[in-house]
Amino acid sequence: MTTVVVVFKYQGELGLPQAQKLGESYTRLGVRKILINEKEQTIAMEYDATRMDRNGVAALLRRLGVPIAEPVAPGTQP
Repeated sequence: MTTVVVVFKYQGELGLPQAQKLGESYTRLGVRKILINEKEQTIAMEYDATRMDRNGVAALLRRLGVPIAEPVAPGTQP
């Protein structure tokens, strides 16, 4: 297993529906951890790179209703 973290900026606010869906996302294969930084408006997802990639993470977040924008540059802390 190869663990990778990708960080995305998000727009607007995350409400209860998105929080519930993010909590349910742990049932998806490959999702290991989710960290939200409301001050920086970022969401970091740790995932198993043998099961998904950054584009798959972005697609999953969009399906869950998270209004993500661009990914944050590598090396940026969540």
